[in-house]
Amino acid sequence: MNKRIALTGVSVAVGSLLLIGSAYAGLGDAPGYDAYKSAVKQTFAVQNVTKQMNVTVKDNGTKLLDVKSTVKADKAKDEMSAEINLSGGGASQGVSLYHQDGKQIVKASDNDVYNIIEGNEWKGKADEHRRQAPDGISAEVENVVDALVGNLKDYVTLSPQADGTKNISMQLSGSQIPAVANAIGSLVVKQAANAEGHHKGVQTPFGDKLQGLQDSMPKLTQDVKIDKFDLAARVNADNRIEKQQMTLTISGKDTQGVSHEVVVAADFGLSNFNGTTADHVDLNGKQVKTIDVKKHGE
Repeated sequence: MNKRIALTGVSVAVGSLLLIGSAYAGLGDAPGYDAYKSAVKQTFAVQNVTKQMNVTVKDNGTKLLDVKSTVKADKAKDEMSAEINLSGGGASQGVSLYHQDGKQIVKASDNDVYNIIEGNEWKGKADEHRRQAPDGISAEVENVVDALVGNLKDYVTLSPQADGTKNISMQLSGSQIPAVANAIGSLVVKQAANAEGHHKGVQTPFGDKLQGLQDSMPKLTQDVKIDKFDLAARVNADNRIEKQQMTLTISGKDTQGVSHEVVVAADFGLSNFNGTTADHVDLNGKQVKTIDVKKHGE
């Protein structure tokens, strides 16, 4: 496997663990513990849902990246559709994604070609991931997160509302952020900066546009640390998380010694619980191209 691809994969994996830890920041014997953990479990148990996500990245106050997406996911039918719009680095790109009939289909908004992503190695790992994806949160995961969270539970605030909804929030800064989280976060940022190139098998449908987005991101390599993390979640009357906002502030220096303050803000919305149907695309009469991911990645 291409070593650059492997490195990127490690960064994504570690980053995912950080997000999971953030989602469970309420674990512990604090007022927000039971409410938030119960809502997370209830949300994970949903079979289909519509997800809206907006993400922005700013560097020293200047917006570098703006991502807006709508995802319709159906675990029961193993189907998904997504519309994603990215802008930044002097470029913009719309992307349509589909998982239907066992196929992964990708289309760029400025291209009439529908790309079917293939590759036995990639497909095997994707299928394995879907089979292993839990419908709920296991006791083992809870135990691990309990051990990692430590006293973060003390920073969670729970505010029950008269209509049966709940607001849950957490603000961490400076010494409140555990050393292990800072170390892992720094590792993720540095590895991402060192992951040269990209997966051509996935990049091909979009030409060189997305490369401009990647190149616009600051490459932090020195004195990297997490300065601040904010989380705010709204739990509906059915005990499901319907809105969650996260803001992460990271500081550091690039290879030239220039200081950066990078702020990543994510706004998630969940709706149409157990009433969502993924969109399908009819490929009959369409321009179709098959991309072998394994071929491009070797």
